[in-house]
Amino acid sequence: MRAAFNRLLAGVWLMALLAGVASAQAPVEYRIEYNGSAAGQNVRSYYRDLIELVLARTQARFGPARLVDVPGSSPQGRLLAMLEHGKLDVLWTATSRQRESQALPIRIPLDMGLTGQRALVIRKQDVARFDVIRDLNDLRRFKACQGAYWPDNDILRAGGLRVAEYDWIDLAYPAMRTHECDYLPRAVNEIDGEVATLGGDDLVVYDRLVIAYPMPMYLFVSSRNTALAARLQAGLEGLVADGGLRRFMAGHPATAPVFRPNRFQGVRVLRLDNPDLPADTPLADHRLWLDLTALSPPA
Repeated sequence: MRAAFNRLLAGVWLMALLAGVASAQAPVEYRIEYNGSAAGQNVRSYYRDLIELVLARTQARFGPARLVDVPGSSPQGRLLAMLEHGKLDVLWTATSRQRESQALPIRIPLDMGLTGQRALVIRKQDVARFDVIRDLNDLRRFKACQGAYWPDNDILRAGGLRVAEYDWIDLAYPAMRTHECDYLPRAVNEIDGEVATLGGDDLVVYDRLVIAYPMPMYLFVSSRNTALAARLQAGLEGLVADGGLRRFMAGHPATAPVFRPNRFQGVRVLRLDNPDLPADTPLADHRLWLDLTALSPPA
């Protein structure tokens, strides 16, 4: 009887041990927003794929993890509230002082600063009018289309540019067609795919002129989730150190067109200050930023 009990007890301990091992190896789930809109899918896949790469590269140190999509299509202000209230675990968005006060930023630009390098969507009939723009005074004659809650709205206005805001990016395109606004500044890594989806024959990518300002795109987590912050920081730092981030960008469908040889050679760049840029932005770390005018594929 005792021997049988011992065998039973040993079996229970073995089952508990195996359950503990299985539990230890079960991947941690991190929730991100999934927006099913066709516009911008390439860019959304870029950030999702990059987070997955970071999680994979940090698995040995932090354990397995996977992303879970939370369906939705919320404005950025709402997404930050969801992060704060524990309905999302990680969010990618452009930084600002307010956002860094609401959540914990991982201060490594996910696209090496391309979010702040803005080519334009314009009406095809206006190409000649934009060809003669040489400075900000020339551009002030036109009105920009922007999304509500975008942090660069204040950047454009601080530079003396006129701005019309729309709740959804999909509404900005028809607004250009009805001449409510004249140009839509979009990051050079998102403009091609977006125009292919929303543009039509009457709207074109105008990349002979770029509006440039420092506006890094970061990962944000809840200020309470320091463990996830440490993991994301470690993974991104590793990608920067070994050149993996730039290689990832050059190979991803969302960002590869930016590296097309000579695409931005001779581009006119109009530079703006970002009055809402947090003081801790790592502008002096040149490993983190791409010079658009000198861009070439990585070796």
